[in-house]
Amino acid sequence: MNDDVLHVFEAVTLTDLGAIRRRVRETAVGFGCGPETAGELVIAVNEAVANIVRHGYGNVPGRIAVRISAGAQTIKITLLDSAPGFDPTQVPNPDTTLPLAERPFGGMGVHMMRAFCDEIRYCRTPDGENELKLLKHFAGPDD
Repeated sequence: MNDDVLHVFEAVTLTDLGAIRRRVRETAVGFGCGPETAGELVIAVNEAVANIVRHGYGNVPGRIAVRISAGAQTIKITLLDSAPGFDPTQVPNPDTTLPLAERPFGGMGVHMMRAFCDEIRYCRTPDGENELKLLKHFAGPDD
């Protein structure tokens, strides 16, 4: 297994999403992910962080740590934040069969995380932080 890479972002707002996406992409590619897998991880992390900022911190700047680790053809991204507890694994799937005009605004972020990851896990840490783990399998740099 490769060493973990930890990126800590203090006082995160939505304007920081670009920097977070870049770090995730660079780290994923550095661990051997191909561009498609790296892109899917970027989307999943972008949605998770946007939800943390908007809903968890209520658009008030907050700390988010992003730990990325990889093993043999698996990459794991762990997001830690101190916003109020929220388990995205309990969010029901949206009804994507409805016409767009009939769908409620929003609610697609968790759906996209599920679509672009092989597994999503959530827990509260002993320190009271939210810990969201996004796992993705990959074949290699050409996937």
